[in-house]
Amino acid sequence: MVLISKQYPNQPYIVPFQDPTVIIPAHCIEELKNLPDSSLSPNGSMYHRFAIRWTNSGWVGRELAHSIKYDLAHEVDDFFPTIQEEIQYAAAQALPFSDTWTSLSPQAPLTYIVGLVIGKMMVGAPLNRDKKWLSASINHAVAVLMFSGYLRQFPNFLRPLVAGFLPQKRAVEKSKRDITDTISAIVQRKLNSNCSELDAESSRPPESGRLVRWLLKRYKPAENLEFSPLLVYRDHYSLCFAAIHGPTFLLVQAIIDAASYPQYISQLRREVDRELAQAPFEKWTRETINRLTFVDAFCKESARMNPQGLIGWLRKTHKSVALSTGHTIPPDTLIAATNPLYNTQATPLINDPKEFKPERWMGDRTNKDPNANFRFGSASIDSLIFGYGKHACPGRPFGVCIIKAMLAYIMSKWDVRLPDGRRERPKNVCMDFAVVPPIAPFGNLNIEFRLRDIKREINTDI
Repeated sequence: MVLISKQYPNQPYIVPFQDPTVIIPAHCIEELKNLPDSSLSPNGSMYHRFAIRWTNSGWVGRELAHSIKYDLAHEVDDFFPTIQEEIQYAAAQALPFSDTWTSLSPQAPLTYIVGLVIGKMMVGAPLNRDKKWLSASINHAVAVLMFSGYLRQFPNFLRPLVAGFLPQKRAVEKSKRDITDTISAIVQRKLNSNCSELDAESSRPPESGRLVRWLLKRYKPAENLEFSPLLVYRDHYSLCFAAIHGPTFLLVQAIIDAASYPQYISQLRREVDRELAQAPFEKWTRETINRLTFVDAFCKESARMNPQGLIGWLRKTHKSVALSTGHTIPPDTLIAATNPLYNTQATPLINDPKEFKPERWMGDRTNKDPNANFRFGSASIDSLIFGYGKHACPGRPFGVCIIKAMLAYIMSKWDVRLPDGRRERPKNVCMDFAVVPPIAPFGNLNIEFRLRDIKREINTDI
């Protein structure tokens, strides 16, 4: 991708992925970002690439997007302390409590932590710790990725014929049934109460079924003749897919980077310990986490160096789209932009783009704009981690916050290192357009964990 981006820096070209894709120049994103969905859309790309036709998962409608962008943003400060408590509980359950090194594949324990935390936001206690709900939600995210990835190996004309027979499809359907079973009582209760119940002690809506409440407020079932509870279930599937897979990917890569670049661990810990001296972890607020500027820079650099794909800003055209390059993209075409890591034209101001340097984001951080380039959560042309334009990830403020909180807590409690004295950062694995960490089932990398010992650190420093 690096070579072809250099060869064609200012014109579109086609890459023969399993689903052939037109790669547009980075500057064209700006001119296309506000086009109506009738012209091009991310949902169109999701429908094609991630097999929404067969999974009914991954579609982000207005009700789900607005629930996350507005309702979550409005209420998050009310329940954020419970998120911090959940991180502590989840990490204690998932990571080894031993003062000797324990080697493990990081995917399962970190997915478990993310699943509990995301569940705390979505369904609340006690359901987020229910084994059936948690297992189904985690398995759903994995099953959709495995099914769609396997299905993409078949030509388009064969996909309708083989989709129903793939074992991965059965895994998707089982996870959906289990999610539906576990939240159906909440959905019915909210419908019967017209979402009006309040917590007796706080005079606030209860945390149980938080996402259902938001969605029903948006769908307005009493006024909407087209409403069906199936829409609420579909939105739950979609959020399990997006909100568990995305943060887990970023957290896994950040932990691998912490183990690969141990020279940054002490700086991460100094910042975390500074805040812990002011308040215990469970009392942290979003403002506390916003003060973790080096944690933010570390996550930003980790995400920059480890994008989720060779390409980003995935869209599908529904009408002909004209580019300023003079080219016209026909309808029903998958388009994307090369992720900035593989396109130096998109990041001309980054020196040494192949070097892992979190400190590059620690310059002047006085700009309060959440999309300022140096921020982990920025959505800009040269940082496509969370998309760009009107369809940028609506939940990124919350997602960014919990990723930094989880990394901060793990760094405060555990040492991490690569196994067998390895020093070099293991390379990621490319699969079609996707990029994945070299851990099971795509690689054999383990990470070693050990409970942190402050006294040991002091003696080592001496």
